[in-house]
Amino acid sequence: MSFYWKSLYRDIAGNWSTWFCFLYLLSLLALCWIPGMIRLDADISTYIDDEAPKYVNQLPSIVISKGQASIAEPQPSIIKDPEKGDPVMIIDTTGQITSLENSNARILVTKTQLFIKDSLQGTRILNLSELGDMTVDKTLVYDWLEVFNEWFAILVYPFALLFSFAFRSAQVLIYALIGMLFSRALKVGLNYQALTRLAAISLTPVIILNALTTFFKIAMPSPWLINAVITTGYLIFAIRACSSPADS
Repeated sequence: MSFYWKSLYRDIAGNWSTWFCFLYLLSLLALCWIPGMIRLDADISTYIDDEAPKYVNQLPSIVISKGQASIAEPQPSIIKDPEKGDPVMIIDTTGQITSLENSNARILVTKTQLFIKDSLQGTRILNLSELGDMTVDKTLVYDWLEVFNEWFAILVYPFALLFSFAFRSAQVLIYALIGMLFSRALKVGLNYQALTRLAAISLTPVIILNALTTFFKIAMPSPWLINAVITTGYLIFAIRACSSPADS
């Protein structure tokens, strides 16, 4: 009803509690994140089925025993991007390669250490002794990927929900301030709390639109601008609805 019913907005401004509007916002986000998680799960499954084998099938069996790695294949063993030919992972237990400097590879396994290049944190180094004795082969990696595929979307969902709720709540407070200007311009007597409630509900169309575009992979030009215009338009609609007692 937030798409069209003026009486709803009048009821929200006059009778709803502010905390209930934020609870509504949380519930709406909880529902609208479900299509995104379904899409994310499908995309991960597609990648694991279609792309991951191109890399995993290049992986030699790596035996880690007493903190030292070894492989039977000639070294350095390099796993490459199948399309570009760039190195992705290097395995060298002979000491020829000891760092990821001057290399496009993001992972290096030496005799005693694991190097992981992170664009944000630089290169992290892990001693293989911390991993215990194990054999990393294609079968194990596929098992890891299967577990990752099964649980990733489920584990990400609560974090995505909480982050988006914090973000949308901040938007509500900002839009309520903007609503003060429109309320005065339209000569509608609404206080900040009432405008906060109206702003929370005015976000409904944008949240639903974003859920649909994410699920169906529809790219919108300038999505931030479009979202701002739609939300502002519905906020003005809500304020104007409160200026007239007549239902429509």
